[in-house]
Amino acid sequence: MQKATALMHKSLRLLGAGIHTAGPGKDYPSHAHTSWELVYYVRGRITCPIGDDTYAATPGTVLLTPPRTWHAELSRSGYTNRFLQVDATSTWPWPRICYDDGSRSLGRIFDALVQESAQPRADTDRLCTLLLGELDIHLRRAAAATEPTTAEKLVAQAERIFEERFATGLRVSQVAAELGLSPSNLRATYATLRGTSPSAALQQVRLRHALGLIRNSNLPLQAIASLTGYHSASHLSRHVKAATGKPPGTLRTTA
Repeated sequence: MQKATALMHKSLRLLGAGIHTAGPGKDYPSHAHTSWELVYYVRGRITCPIGDDTYAATPGTVLLTPPRTWHAELSRSGYTNRFLQVDATSTWPWPRICYDDGSRSLGRIFDALVQESAQPRADTDRLCTLLLGELDIHLRRAAAATEPTTAEKLVAQAERIFEERFATGLRVSQVAAELGLSPSNLRATYATLRGTSPSAALQQVRLRHALGLIRNSNLPLQAIASLTGYHSASHLSRHVKAATGKPPGTLRTTA
């Protein structure tokens, strides 16, 4: 673990941050810290005993362990996480578990804090203080919110999969199978909670990334199509024109 200088946010201090990766069956043994440990799971499926409770973690799950609480990670499939060591009172109002949203609001903060800790700059203290404050707000909101239903958790997990693998030719049927659902069940659940279909939501993720590349790069359309999960340049062009009313070439802002 790489540490940066202790960073202040009111009563919070970021003591360190890093990345941990383990293969299948490579468990992390039971241990405890004198500070809070906040862990964001990026990849894999993990069973985590924390104190008297046991949690199942998948990508986008955040587990928060208070000081002097014994905990471990049991690797079922191999996993990768981002971890933060934060100095705060043991009664700090954070949940023990929460879940990221489709925009990776929590994952983005974990990534940024890990990067700043690994490569500190002149303004790292200031940026990390802001990031830690933002993270604190998200976690307090999660603690105050009603525990998400099983359906809400499944939809949130589907949205995280869309964000992580939109460029791979991902199909909704594959996502449903990973979540232990039938495609029709996932479609019905998604329609109830989001008012749209999972295929439309996946298409929106692909289109958002494709439009970003069209507007801010000189990559050929075929390359952008390959990077964002479209079958061909013409397939990409049809979707861009349907969404914006303009062909991709008129949207380019770079020479």
